[in-house]
Parts: sequence; structure tokens; C-alpha cells
Amino acid sequence: MANNDAAFGFKPWGEVLRARLYAVQTAPTINVMTQDMVHGGLTSLACTGGRGEMMIIEDANIIPATPGDACMIIGAVLACFDENMVPTPYIAATEVGDGTVAGYVLVADHPDQQFVAQEDGDTAAIASADLGLFFDIYSPALSLGTTSTGISLQEIDSNSHNTTVTIALKLFQMAYPNQDTVGSAGCRWICQVNPSAHLWGSNQVAL
Repeated sequence: MANNDAAFGFKPWGEVLRARLYAVQTAPTINVMTQDMVHGGLTSLACTGGRGEMMIIEDANIIPATPGDACMIIGAVLACFDENMVPTPYIAATEVGDGTVAGYVLVADHPDQQFVAQEDGDTAAIASADLGLFFDIYSPALSLGTTSTGISLQEIDSNSHNTTVTIALKLFQMAYPNQDTVGSAGCRWICQVNPSAHLWGSNQVAL
């Protein structure tokens, strides 16, 4: 049976170890979708509604292959909210919000958090021999997901595997071996952000 090739971003695998709110700066240049893997820097905004200073996610959808070239990964978005903390499927590019923030995102940001995501199967699919290797994240243009649901279309970049430990993801095993077939798009894998690519990783900054 062929795999169900339907991208859904990065969904926590097992227990959510920690989740925190981050702000999205007003008028972002990308869409912020539910289950997007997102960047974080050490930049904050003075937010309204009694929320005080809050760290923002960085406004870029290209996850760097070499951390330090750009911002570090903080984790995957669990939920999106508008500037008044009203739930919304996603935060659209150019959304103004209250003029300071476009909205807020709840992010599963613990460095030990595991996720499940599908591979894109582009050029070369992930093979059994690739387990334990490291992979990049594929994001569509402007990080645009499925607007009717707000769900991300990010995937594991199948042909990016390497042994370089600074690449974004490390791959563990198939998530659903009784349902998926190795060797084609849509196969779902359990993965984790590499510590060297994670903002809160052990070799970055304090938790």
C-alpha cells in the first residue's frame, strides 16, 4: 500500500515535555502555521495585555543547515493566537495585530522533545541505512501551509542526509512501521532537533 503523502509539519511524539508562549512580531514576512518548526533568537518585545517582555520567534522560514548562520530552532508550534490571545488557525504573513505583535504561538520548545514528521521523498527517499543520520527541514515558500486548517506543510528533507552533527534534525526510527513503507514520500519518522541546532540545547544558552 502506498504511503499517504499529506504533509502536516512536526507534531510532538509522546508527552509534550514543555510548552511556552512566544510573540510573533507585527507584519511578519512569512506565515506561521500550526506544527511549523520555528526559529528563535534572543530578541524580545514589550507586549500588551500584561504579558510584559516576551521573546519573539524569528521571522524566517529557512532553517539553517549550520546553526550560527542564522537563528536557532526552538521547536514546533502547538497553537496560534491573535494579538488578544484568541485562538486562530495560523498567523498570516503581513498580519499587523496590535501594531507590536501579530499574535502569539505556543511552542513545544524542550530540547529533548521528539517529533513525528513525514519525508518529502524528493530526489532520494529515506532508506533504512539512513537511520541515525541528520536531515534538514523543508519549508514551502513563505512557510505557507494549509490555510483552511492552519496546519504546516513542512517536511523532513529526504535527500539532505549527512553525518554533520550541526544539521537540524536527527532521525530515530519509523513512527508507523505497520502503516508506512520505507522508500517513498509520506513515510513518517520520529526525529528530534539536534542540540547544536536548538536554541535551548545543552551547548547553547541556559534553559
